[in-house]
Amino acid sequence: MKNQILGTFFYMLYIVAMLQPVMPLIEYNMNKEYIVSALCENRNKPELACNGKCYLDKKIENSHKNDSHNHSIPQIDMSKYPVSLVENLNFSINIKFNILNSEMFFEDEKQPVKYHSSVFKPPTVLI
Repeated sequence: MKNQILGTFFYMLYIVAMLQPVMPLIEYNMNKEYIVSALCENRNKPELACNGKCYLDKKIENSHKNDSHNHSIPQIDMSKYPVSLVENLNFSINIKFNILNSEMFFEDEKQPVKYHSSVFKPPTVLI
């Protein structure tokens, strides 16, 4: 029961967070008559047919200002951190390739012709 209540709480919290950008539109549509009659800047100018959209524009602009976060990645000044494992990590890799003479191992798909005994060895124990 406790897990269900906690799950429902977080689900509702997620829904509220997802609806936050749309909240000015929902608020405008729910209170449209009041906004047009009391809060609209152009309520005395019916020829503009504003219908409270000036109030809606201000609300949307305010929500964008509040939601504008700096989406850049923070830069780390490595001079503040003198100990670094990356600077002390020095290694080298020595790889040697032995290229064998290229030979045709199969003339047709069923019969082997030549093979390298160093590479292809038969099993030593038969089961």
